[in-house]
Amino acid sequence: METRITNCIAAEKAVRDVMYGLDHEEVWGLFLNTDNTVISREMLSKGTLTQTSIDNRTVIKRALMNNANAVIILHNHPSGNPKPSPADIRITERMKKACDLMDVRLLDHIILAGESFFSFSEERTYNK
Repeated sequence: METRITNCIAAEKAVRDVMYGLDHEEVWGLFLNTDNTVISREMLSKGTLTQTSIDNRTVIKRALMNNANAVIILHNHPSGNPKPSPADIRITERMKKACDLMDVRLLDHIILAGESFFSFSEERTYNK
């Protein structure tokens, strides 16, 4: 069944089964076609309790290999606090610039934590 992503809630649901309850940080990407239907869902990085890396080159490479029109980046905070760190904010800004250069739309960066998540595109926290 194809999953069409229409908002941050749909994006969170698309990775809920693999990301919630982890005791370490992971970065996942949802790669989407022009209709915002998921082409691929991929783990991009696995880290430690408090950090992981989001590599612009890896995200762009995977987007191009999937012939994706857009990408949504998601990572988790095992601490349970979805508030973005200054590093999360910088990474999102850099990722947006990198995607723009390659004509790939960065639709969102979502931080999942406990029973809530934060969406950069909507700049607010949601509770499940």
